[in-house]
Amino acid sequence: MKSIHRSFIAKCFFVTTAFFSSCSYNDFPVPIDCDTSDLTIKIDSKKDVTGCNSIDGSISVSAIGGQGPYDFSLNTGVYQTSGVFPNLGPGSYTMTAKDVYGCTSIKQVDIVSTSSNLNAVATTIPGTDCFSDNGSITVTASQGKPPYKFQFGSGSFGDISTFNNLKSGNYTVTIKDAENCPLLLNINVAQGSTSISYTNDIKTILDTSCNTSGCHNGSLGASRDWRTYATSKANAGIIKSRTVNKTMPPGTPLTQKQIDEISCWVDDGAPNN
Repeated sequence: MKSIHRSFIAKCFFVTTAFFSSCSYNDFPVPIDCDTSDLTIKIDSKKDVTGCNSIDGSISVSAIGGQGPYDFSLNTGVYQTSGVFPNLGPGSYTMTAKDVYGCTSIKQVDIVSTSSNLNAVATTIPGTDCFSDNGSITVTASQGKPPYKFQFGSGSFGDISTFNNLKSGNYTVTIKDAENCPLLLNINVAQGSTSISYTNDIKTILDTSCNTSGCHNGSLGASRDWRTYATSKANAGIIKSRTVNKTMPPGTPLTQKQIDEISCWVDDGAPNN
């Protein structure tokens, strides 16, 4: 039944994107506001590891609310239908549940070792520049047996515990103490508010490339009149997705800088600034 349901969703998506190939469509798909979703991920069980180098820990999760069927991911990895994740070592894990609409719910779960008290915390600075990566992570280790070594992602272990020039997203840092006990942190660098302005940047792009005859100048109805802030904000997610995948505008394509500006403005919450 699940495969039939997903096949139907995929076919609907194909039909929807076909409508989006020009300005001749009559209706937008009804958007799903994931901010109002009641999707919740539940931690059903957790097993800590027996040693600091053991991988016999496990996490089991499920989901309620939203709209099933659900998929589950560990540390932003590939989604799977099962909520059981075995063979885990000590560390901090990000568990994500996703429903059929793509809405997500996230929880952090710590797997610890009974043979080590190594601990670490991470502080982050969000990325606030639309065109460059200026986020950062600083990791502070404690307890265990110093000195500590730090590994960013799949890189080499070293003494550096601050990592700069990061874009928003998820990262892993592994800490080891002098007894070679590891601790994995899964860290999110948030996207901070950028300086992209609706009045000075976004409206100019829309008026020049989108709000033209037969498209979004009001000739297709008030709900598709993007000359006003209210309707632009209401359709911000659609505007972003269509400019990123380059199905809009149908005429002269936007520059990458313009596409990035639209994405940053939408990610900022589509403010009226």
